Amino acid sequence: MRKYLIIPLTAIVLLSSCEKEITVDLPYTDPQLVVNGTIEPGRAPIVVLTRTAGYFDPTDYASLLGTFVQGATITIDDGNGPVQLDQVCGAAIPPEILIDAAGLIGLDPLVVQFGNLCIYTKLDGSLNGVVGRTYALNVSAEGKTATSTTKLPDPVVLDSLWFKLALQDEGDDSLGFVWSRLSDPDTLGNAYRFMTRRISLRSNGRQEDPTFIGAIGSAFYDKFINGQTLDFFSVRGRQAFNSNDEDENEESGKFKVGDTVAVKFVSIGYTEYDFYQTFEANVASQGDLFSTPANARTNITGGIGIWAGWAPSFDTVVCQ
Repeated sequence: MRKYLIIPLTAIVLLSSCEKEITVDLPYTDPQLVVNGTIEPGRAPIVVLTRTAGYFDPTDYASLLGTFVQGATITIDDGNGPVQLDQVCGAAIPPEILIDAAGLIGLDPLVVQFGNLCIYTKLDGSLNGVVGRTYALNVSAEGKTATSTTKLPDPVVLDSLWFKLALQDEGDDSLGFVWSRLSDPDTLGNAYRFMTRRISLRSNGRQEDPTFIGAIGSAFYDKFINGQTLDFFSVRGRQAFNSNDEDENEESGKFKVGDTVAVKFVSIGYTEYDFYQTFEANVASQGDLFSTPANARTNITGGIGIWAGWAPSFDTVVCQ
């Protein structure tokens, strides 16, 4: 029987007073290509390409921007032969896809523009997504090749949306969650991702959320709800690299009376669900000493990340 040693917290405090320099020699590994791409019905594909960074590499803004890969050759084949994507950077990214691209990157659209970050897409309409088609992705960059396939599923529309007070704190009459009703089709294997964006305005005239955000736990599938009608609620996610006051006080994770919330309810395949679910679990475990770190389950061969067919439906709810 394996035995475990449990050190009391007081002992940890006492032991910490004895300092000794320890050198950890981590083995070097070549950077991997990181793919983050989506294709939606009637819209151009968007692929963001970066590379992995070393564990002890700097994590400031400049270092983050330095992970973006330019000059790649990326093709998508929808069954009619491969078509090469164009590299589009900064202010040249059209407004109609800038918000989606910034959402994939996890940055404010203004940062994408003024940081001159690059994405790969096809703006002439020749590769706009079609429900039911399979899309094969091929990425060639920095002497490496990465491939993947995804299929665009049928979209599923939510039955209804409403706002409901959380009633977690006595006297709180302004904070709550967005609730939804879903009638899942009677075909096992449907998977979803729930994303929100507050489109009401701040005092400076900007929308509260610059992009759609998927909170931790945003992805789920119908293993236990196949063919059933389900009511569920969503917490409010937080924008990466933003330090909004409402993310650091009692509003954290909640919507408030007066918010206007746009909802993007995305139908995805099971493999894509598996990536988002494991990725979000990994993010949620950061800093948790009692969790076991695990990589997200990628669908990229020759790299890591996700290439996903998204079939979204949209709706809006006013929190009142």
